[in-house]
Amino acid sequence: MTSTILRRILLVAVVILILAAVIPGKRYYRYFSNQVSTDDAYVDGRVGLISPRVQGTVVKVFVENNWQVKTGDRLVQLDPTDYDVRVRESEAQLERARQNVDQSYAQVAAAQAGLKLAESQLIQARIDYDRAKSLKAQGVVSTEFFDQATTGLRVALATQALARHQMLQAEAALGPASEDHERYDRPIVQQAEAELEAAKLDLSYTTIEAPFDGIVTRKAVHIGHRVEVGEPLLALVPVLGLYITANYKETQLTDVRVGQPTEITADIYPDYVYRGHVDSISMGTGAAFALLPPENATGNWVKVVQRVPVKIVLDHPEPSDKPLRMGLSVETSIDISNKRGPLLSSTLQRQFFERGLIPETLRAPRAADNGSMLNLESSRPLQQLQQAPAQPNPSAPAAPLNAR
Repeated sequence: MTSTILRRILLVAVVILILAAVIPGKRYYRYFSNQVSTDDAYVDGRVGLISPRVQGTVVKVFVENNWQVKTGDRLVQLDPTDYDVRVRESEAQLERARQNVDQSYAQVAAAQAGLKLAESQLIQARIDYDRAKSLKAQGVVSTEFFDQATTGLRVALATQALARHQMLQAEAALGPASEDHERYDRPIVQQAEAELEAAKLDLSYTTIEAPFDGIVTRKAVHIGHRVEVGEPLLALVPVLGLYITANYKETQLTDVRVGQPTEITADIYPDYVYRGHVDSISMGTGAAFALLPPENATGNWVKVVQRVPVKIVLDHPEPSDKPLRMGLSVETSIDISNKRGPLLSSTLQRQFFERGLIPETLRAPRAADNGSMLNLESSRPLQQLQQAPAQPNPSAPAAPLNAR
């Protein structure tokens, strides 16, 4: 009797346990059936290679490896002596050009005065000729006197023509006159000003500054080095704006769409989850863009499941005590329950068209950064999006795994 009651109690307990496990089991089944995950994912970002725009000798180095710098901070100083001399030489050439303009104005004024003198002489020569002609007709003066008057008229005409050509030559050297032109708004002065500006730019390029906030890496420059144009001196990794590149199998991407929410777990912080979303899906597999792509049409062919890079962007800047670093291994899980998003699109591209800049999730500083901002402007794409991506599901700030 006791064993029968015990068996019935155990049977009821098993039934209750099975019923109690149905609801969480159903939830777990839905969760895993709507998730695609991979551990072939890494933190990625843009690395800025810092190189000089002019050649020169390094006289100062202001940074070392792993130093944090802000936009405009000095990194390397080249010897500016040669370029300072060029600036002074260009300034002298500009002053000489202005003097040439003043000289041209003076030549124009002199040519105008000479033309007026020639015209006055021509008037007097005409009067003398007319008088001599009249007196010659009356037989009062000799033929020699009339010939002298005729020659004087011809000389006056030639002198006027010469003065007119000299004035045209002086005006041509000065350039066309216009009310909109200032005194020194002339090609010769503009060329000298351009050369001076170029010399000043070269002088400014001797001071190499940080183009954005970041961390100095791969420093390969020291005092005394003779550097050439374009020679890499160091690399600068941005503090903010890192993203995730997850290499999913092609069989996992059937229902993956742009904008779907994603959870990221970094191996360096195993108990913390970052929130993000799918920004875009690559147009080719990793093998297609490899240095030596596979030649499947030659030799023995073996089918291999390909992997496609998926770009994942964080919804919020990472906490100051859990910063991500380029190359860190992470695990990503994409929620594919919403399949209405586009395949060929980018959420960052859409927000760039709407706002004209990179979204604030890649630009906003951390609380400990004292308001510094990282300017990561990208070039405007050539064509608009083909289809507007679905907005990612709003999610709360990242929280520890054990709090979910």
